[in-house]
Amino acid sequence: MECFKELVGFYAFYLFRGLLENMERIGLGTGSTVKYFIKLFIKNDLYRGRELFVSSLDTYYFLRRYGVESYTVNELGNDLLDFYIDGFDEASINLDLVKGRGGAFNWEKKLASRSKLRIYIGDYTKFNNRTYLYLKLVPIEVKPDFLEEVVERVSKLGFQPKIRYGKVRDGPVLTDGGNYIVDLKLNIIGEPKKIDQVLKGIKGVVETGVFPNELVDHLLISGPFPGLVKIYSRRGFRE
Repeated sequence: MECFKELVGFYAFYLFRGLLENMERIGLGTGSTVKYFIKLFIKNDLYRGRELFVSSLDTYYFLRRYGVESYTVNELGNDLLDFYIDGFDEASINLDLVKGRGGAFNWEKKLASRSKLRIYIGDYTKFNNRTYLYLKLVPIEVKPDFLEEVVERVSKLGFQPKIRYGKVRDGPVLTDGGNYIVDLKLNIIGEPKKIDQVLKGIKGVVETGVFPNELVDHLLISGPFPGLVKIYSRRGFRE
């Protein structure tokens, strides 16, 4: 499976290289798949003369290993990004996504919502070939002081909450923003945008891992099929 991750990262880089050469502000996502893209981005010196904004401290320190400086979303100010690339955990044929296995979905969504062009890459096991989402748990980022209240509220809504715990430290997993993550079992998600809004309407919920297709421009899927990479587009390139 790792070969398909590397393949789609490679494909995305060379597909969008010409555009990237004329862009100034680039957003870089989080995860093992997008790291293959980032490595090529660095190897070909495309980071030079550009401002890079990262969706997590993990990506920030990954770039630092190569001597590349970057900024977090909090330093973006009022500017828009020209380009944002990231991975995903599940995608439907409508290009709605579930993200957040790595816990960076809050910053990821902020960068995506402020980018002119949003690209997501992944392998075929993450593409559900349905018009709805159903495979993955949906994470929500929750302020610590509201954890119990949020868990009770989502339970009453019929969702099955589970506080995410890590393996390195005792207690709940902490996001880069210092909040907790609660994973929800929602069964079929036929209206992702509505679910996203309902969950964010709960006091104490900072963000959700549901990415409605309005945050997606192009989806690249690699797999054992003719051509090896399929491109799904919601619309053309945004100017």
